[in-house]
Amino acid sequence: MGNNERVNFLERRKRFLNQEYKTPVRQVLSYLWEYRKIFAIILIFGFFQSILFLTFPLFLGPAMDVLVNPSIPIETVFPILFSVIFIQGFVGILFGIRIYINRWIGARIIYNLRNDLFSTIQKMSWSWLDKNKTGELISRTTSDVNLLKEFLGNNLQYFAGECFTFLFSFVILFIINKELAFFVLIISPALFYVLLVFRKKIRPVFKKSRKTYAELTHAIQENVQGITVVKSFGREAYEIKKFTKKNDSYFNDSMGIIKLQATFDPIIYLIDNIAFLIVLLFGGFLVLRNSMSFGDLFAFVMVLNFSVGPLYYISRFLGNMPQISETCERVTFILNSEIIVKEKQNAIDLPSIQGEVEFKNVYFTFNKENDYYILKNINFKVKPGENIAILGATGSGKSALIKLIPRFYDISKGEILIDGINIEDVTFKSLRKQIGYVSQERLLFSRSIKENITFGNKEIDLEDIKKVAIASDIYQFIEEELPEKYNAKVSERGMTVSGGQKQRIAIARALAIKPKILILDDATSSVDVDTEYRIQKHFEEVFKDSTTFLITQRLSSVRNADRIIVLEKGEISQIGTHEELMNQDDGIYKKLYLTLKVEERA
Repeated sequence: MGNNERVNFLERRKRFLNQEYKTPVRQVLSYLWEYRKIFAIILIFGFFQSILFLTFPLFLGPAMDVLVNPSIPIETVFPILFSVIFIQGFVGILFGIRIYINRWIGARIIYNLRNDLFSTIQKMSWSWLDKNKTGELISRTTSDVNLLKEFLGNNLQYFAGECFTFLFSFVILFIINKELAFFVLIISPALFYVLLVFRKKIRPVFKKSRKTYAELTHAIQENVQGITVVKSFGREAYEIKKFTKKNDSYFNDSMGIIKLQATFDPIIYLIDNIAFLIVLLFGGFLVLRNSMSFGDLFAFVMVLNFSVGPLYYISRFLGNMPQISETCERVTFILNSEIIVKEKQNAIDLPSIQGEVEFKNVYFTFNKENDYYILKNINFKVKPGENIAILGATGSGKSALIKLIPRFYDISKGEILIDGINIEDVTFKSLRKQIGYVSQERLLFSRSIKENITFGNKEIDLEDIKKVAIASDIYQFIEEELPEKYNAKVSERGMTVSGGQKQRIAIARALAIKPKILILDDATSSVDVDTEYRIQKHFEEVFKDSTTFLITQRLSSVRNADRIIVLEKGEISQIGTHEELMNQDDGIYKKLYLTLKVEERA
């Protein structure tokens, strides 16, 4: 995203959060405001195109009177035909210009909309991402945006143009013959009543369809990501059955839309044919009475025929508006989502840190609406360069605690200080660029190993890349087993490398930013004991000045930590060295340690 696009995104986001839009459609249409002058010009072009297009029958009517009347010289038709060709040629030019600019405006709006959606998701807090399914977000940013592409790029402009054509056609019908036009006008309310009923019925059906489609997308995304797990447990047939059920639901919802269209389209077609029948019967009667010439009846029928196309388009557009409205609602849900973890307006850049970390009376809950705290009364201080192991039973709050340090989540009460500075007073970028974080998920991007390692630090040179590769014990694998070495590509989900290799590359990526605080959330679970020992030794040599927080079940890592924090039900139960805690017979650490020792031997 360029600087101008970024500024526009921030301005639009501020407007979305501060301005009350009556409908989601109006909010999406606000993207058109930037191109309002060009849009107005195109509307004027459409206005003149409609007028010139509808002059066609007015010229042909007199021509038909000439052709059916032998007493009038045939040569009088030629000027009329030349005029028609010239006018229609000009209409074609206007139409071509409109198509190009329509598509350009639509493409620009969708470009901005996609950027804003992607940028909004990038800025969302972890808690928001936890609540919203990946497949749902993919559906909203791809399928839903593609639906809006046609609406903003073509349909909106054509709708305005077809409205002009439809209205002008009625004006011309009254100019040609008022009596005949009056009969056509009587039937019009019936048509619009049908459209209103259709619009009312299709909205809930389409809303259900989009929800089912999002669930279908999520099922595909989740299954593809976990295909190895599915295969390892022989669950292919079960997953196929489960997916087929969701696909059946989406098919049935889609058929609900099709059935409604199949019901209402023939009704509109019938009303249209009744109008033509009235015109032909009553018009023929007027011709026989000499109250209307044959040329006028011919022109009237042509104009009426020209109004049918716009009428169908208008009916289809209005019929699809519930779908567009629902799609806009799904898209604006992302655009209007508020960032939970925010920077202060006057946030400062965190200066280069030593790595001292202090928790002061910290409480934390995922749901601020209740009083259930995941972490309670957390107090401890870590000196620069200390190696801290965090131990506790499942659900004790280990991962939650370390995720508070880089402000992935905000604390509910208390303070977290780094080098004496409250982390809520500094910018995210300046904070997180000095904190290396490796989770147990070990996600790699579909890029080269070098690009994965340098993801957080593009300035790092090859020598430093090799140093972090050595520190994470992945150097030998890259240098000896990969012909392309650091340029070797990692496939989607990192499947060209083993779990342990993937984990070590993820560690190298965190080390590449040269962090003063390193957080390893069970980050060595996929490597063997010997590899973990080598990694720890490299850490001691290369990152001896970095403060390390380590969550692990490995006894060697726990035992070698400078201090161990033991959590129990969200509170610090014990804190101290391995020897100190083992001497406390009534403490939970000794029980956990002995349990892990038994498991490790087994």
